[in-house]
Amino acid sequence: MAIIKPFHGIRYKGGNISKFICPPYDVISPKEKELLKKRAAGNMVRLELPDAKGAVNKYAMSGRIFNQWLADGVLLEDKEPAYYFYEQKFTDHGRKMVRRGFFAALKIENPHAGAVKPHEKTLSKPKADRLSLLRAVKANLSPIFGLFNDKGGRLVALGAKIARTKPDAVAKDSDNVYHKLWKVSGAAEVKLVSLGLSKENVFIADGHHRYETSWNYSLEARKKSKCSSECECGFVMIFLCPMQDKGLSIWPTHRVVEPPSDFESELSKYFNITQGNYSKLSRKSPQPLMVYYKGRSRIISVKSRAVLDKAMPGKCRAYKELGVSILHSILLKNIDPHTITYVKDEKEAIALAKKTNRMAVIVPATPIEAIRDIASAGQTMPQKSTYFYPKVGSGLVIHSVR
Repeated sequence: MAIIKPFHGIRYKGGNISKFICPPYDVISPKEKELLKKRAAGNMVRLELPDAKGAVNKYAMSGRIFNQWLADGVLLEDKEPAYYFYEQKFTDHGRKMVRRGFFAALKIENPHAGAVKPHEKTLSKPKADRLSLLRAVKANLSPIFGLFNDKGGRLVALGAKIARTKPDAVAKDSDNVYHKLWKVSGAAEVKLVSLGLSKENVFIADGHHRYETSWNYSLEARKKSKCSSECECGFVMIFLCPMQDKGLSIWPTHRVVEPPSDFESELSKYFNITQGNYSKLSRKSPQPLMVYYKGRSRIISVKSRAVLDKAMPGKCRAYKELGVSILHSILLKNIDPHTITYVKDEKEAIALAKKTNRMAVIVPATPIEAIRDIASAGQTMPQKSTYFYPKVGSGLVIHSVR
């Protein structure tokens, strides 16, 4: 089962740290990067997305800045190991929500075996980038995001209890998400957290590239220094959220694409076509899709399970019933994935389809149970199958792997 432990967090001084945090590196636009740099000289974006300076490449520059911030006291390392409880308050499509969990050091396992279960495939370019940064900084600047089954609800209850106390750090980001962080190092709480995952798997929700990068780095570091898997390089920082948390919000990512030449014949061959309220129909299983093309919207659902079995042989039931799986295995099976535009907002996807004379496919959100079942079966979903909102902030706490 997954192994976690408390760690010596590296943090900004307590209080309001709004000007120092940033979103994960892969959702920061060039424009936002410049705005974040202007917020504070010590903003985390300078480490996550560093700039080269003269003959010093960007990764080495990040390492220099990190070491300088430690020397200058911009960042401070906690003297005792701790878990760090974390709360985010946000609005999701008009609903006020709260998501809670905690940061821990997770023992790294082979991504293709063990108790840590990925659910998405990874690409080589982002992994190479993050590995170069990890080599230079020797620290996890931002966490991966993991889910676990809190069967007895003990950690949900502990999180609620901690949330009633004064936090060590607070922040508000540009999306009006409120962040709170608590350092938890008491023996009783540490034991409760450690035991809470002692018999559980961890399912990676976000950060697949960072997890595989940490695995590769740990193998590399252990080979060079001959340290054991129990050294810090054998662990990665993770934000762990119970699957039972009521603040878990998964958004769909819609597709805009040039329809294949056999689009209409494929529709009539494999799908029933209906009209109606898509938001209600999308809760069905197998999940239906909504297709918009040339001013016409249609809700489509597969004609039979035999269609799914033929299109996705060897896949588990949860995979076959997922809207994105149906889309990529049947409708878009011969489409170059690089020609697909991914859009999070349904109205924006349809507007883009109108503007570019392409097809918009509106997909339902992926249920949390599907992530668990597909990952447990050792299978991975198509790219952009899940978007957990909000993203976990970068800069709340850092984990050294030195």
